[in-house]
Amino acid sequence: MKILLIRLSAIGDVIHALPVARATRERYPEAEITWIVEDKAKDLVIGNPNIDNIIILPKEEWKKEFKTKKWATLKKARSFFKELQKKEFDIALDVHGLFKSGLTAYLSGAKKKIGPAKGREGSTLFYDHKVELPTEEIHQIDRNLQIAKGVDVKAETVSFDITLSEEERKKVDQLLKGLAINDSKLLITINPYTSWSSKNWLNQRWAKVADKLIKDFNCELIFTGSPADRAGVGEIIDLMEEDPYNLAGRTNLKELAGVYDRADLFIGCDTGPMHLAVAMATPVIALFGPTNPLTHGPYGDNNIVVKGTEECRCCWKRVCKHNNECMKSISVDDLIDNVELIIDNL
Repeated sequence: MKILLIRLSAIGDVIHALPVARATRERYPEAEITWIVEDKAKDLVIGNPNIDNIIILPKEEWKKEFKTKKWATLKKARSFFKELQKKEFDIALDVHGLFKSGLTAYLSGAKKKIGPAKGREGSTLFYDHKVELPTEEIHQIDRNLQIAKGVDVKAETVSFDITLSEEERKKVDQLLKGLAINDSKLLITINPYTSWSSKNWLNQRWAKVADKLIKDFNCELIFTGSPADRAGVGEIIDLMEEDPYNLAGRTNLKELAGVYDRADLFIGCDTGPMHLAVAMATPVIALFGPTNPLTHGPYGDNNIVVKGTEECRCCWKRVCKHNNECMKSISVDDLIDNVELIIDNL
């Protein structure tokens, strides 16, 4: 049997879909399992022991080229899907549930195309079989595993199986040695920024929290983030009295996973790196305002969500019209109190 798993993006959402690969492998141990993903999130599936083949969908490349070379780009896309059809998939399982993923399932040529009954953007037009989901709010991981029941897949446990190569582990070792990290101290990581301005906390409060953590817990503290976050992290550090480390923009996703694997605690907002820390079984404290922690919070019992108290929280707006009041309602003490709860249990 040949099975195509479809979750194209984004980083946190691909992480939420990884347990489907493990559950599918357990149900169909002899199957050839292929995952199709966009370039930005490919590192998350590379090396996964449950996946036989990885196909990169060059959506961003096509999007860029289409502006000036429309016909040539369409020919490229046509050729890509012709090659995909040669794989002769028996099943295409779309856990993404958007137009682009539904269309990918359809153009894969799979004999059976399965996706969520409440898929968005018209994606359900492309499915042969539509999986009904519970009406109550459930976490995205549980949602994805519910969709997998459409191919008779049931998960006994949730496992992400993000694996680092020996070379990637060596790179993480070199990074931490280069920072002169003291292995005898607690290692705490903070990822302060997200892709939505509405989900971000205040730089001044991150600085106060980081100072307090270093002083009160005698820990090593590393800020992480994307290359675009590096300057902002620098601004936070400039507000501090103590000396943390800035790894923002200095790791790829696998190396970042390795850093979180070595950490005793992750602190951040609703963003891909938070879910990556969860996947590496690192205790997480996550700050939530405009998004819903029931569906998108850190998965598992060893994590804590600190929620904003404003009535307008869970608005799902990328840009806040209310001056980020829900995030501002989270105080430094709110966060530190929860850090103490986790550290006391380490």
